[in-house]
Amino acid sequence: MWPFPIQRKPGIRILLHFLFWTVYLLINVLTIKRFYPNEPMITLIGQMSFTLPVDIIATYFTAYFLLPRYVYSRRFLKLVLIFLPSAAGFILLQRVLLLYFEYPVFRPDYKPVPFWNINWLYSFTNIYMVVFAVSLVKMLQFTLKQQRDARVLDKERIEAELKFLKAQVHPHFLFNTLNNLYALTLDKSDQAPEVVLKLSDLLNYMLYECNEPYMLISKEVQLINNYLELERIRYGKDLDLKFRVEGDTAGKRIAPMLLLPFIENAFKHGVSKVRKQAFVNIGLEVIEKELIFKVSNSKVPAPGADLSGYSEGIGLRNVKRRLELMYPGNFRLDISDSDQVFEISLHISLIVANDR
Repeated sequence: MWPFPIQRKPGIRILLHFLFWTVYLLINVLTIKRFYPNEPMITLIGQMSFTLPVDIIATYFTAYFLLPRYVYSRRFLKLVLIFLPSAAGFILLQRVLLLYFEYPVFRPDYKPVPFWNINWLYSFTNIYMVVFAVSLVKMLQFTLKQQRDARVLDKERIEAELKFLKAQVHPHFLFNTLNNLYALTLDKSDQAPEVVLKLSDLLNYMLYECNEPYMLISKEVQLINNYLELERIRYGKDLDLKFRVEGDTAGKRIAPMLLLPFIENAFKHGVSKVRKQAFVNIGLEVIEKELIFKVSNSKVPAPGADLSGYSEGIGLRNVKRRLELMYPGNFRLDISDSDQVFEISLHISLIVANDR
């Protein structure tokens, strides 16, 4: 009945219920006192106390039995079939207490009336005003709890999904990088040790540093630079690679490993298939609390080229979903796919990440 968390302590809960019914009794007594000003307060309290148990039983029966079993589960027909007979039973019980207990004690000169001479509407209203008031509070409490539980479940679902998506990003990224290392070792390149060192830095970031929901943009820029150095080693002079960072990134944060999949996509589905005169242009700019990230790359124009998954690979699907979860309504992703160039433009509001 009481909507606050304090009710979870049984002793305090019982005390609150007792206080509620005491206040309810006093309100009824003060209301009756207006019609019987000469009647002593103690007499009115005694009179009202005789029928108070009916109000209490009807209230707890409705709020704690009928509501949970039939209202919350939307079994309204059964509710009506039980509610109407129970209401009639409480009215008759109140009638018994009035005629055979209250009146003989407090009104011995009261002229007896037939038992079945009942004003059903008045009696129903007299009992069920408090029943409906308490039931309304219980339903409100139930609704608020449902909303609170839904928010908790939704938060847990989002966190679980984000962890799953990040778990997919890491193996996908490692798979591409290890492929690069494998190609160098086959060629017995002197650059293989440098690749191992860069890969070690990348693994350190992924395993130990990017476990927070948001990371400094400067850290992500360092990650991108390390990845690009690996790709420069792999492609050498065959690749025209540019990466520029503009604006004030100091203290600004972003979801970790969010930008790299776009760059991976540019190499995996673009540069790796073009080889000659391949290019990748990457731009990252921060304007106040907005991040603008653009990646454009060359692609194979020849008919019949295998471009499956170019714009819907695992990496891009994951990053799109992460954007929807972490920046709902605070990002815009534009994709341009022409015969020779693939380009993405991502705008992210950093308010969510930097107002934490």
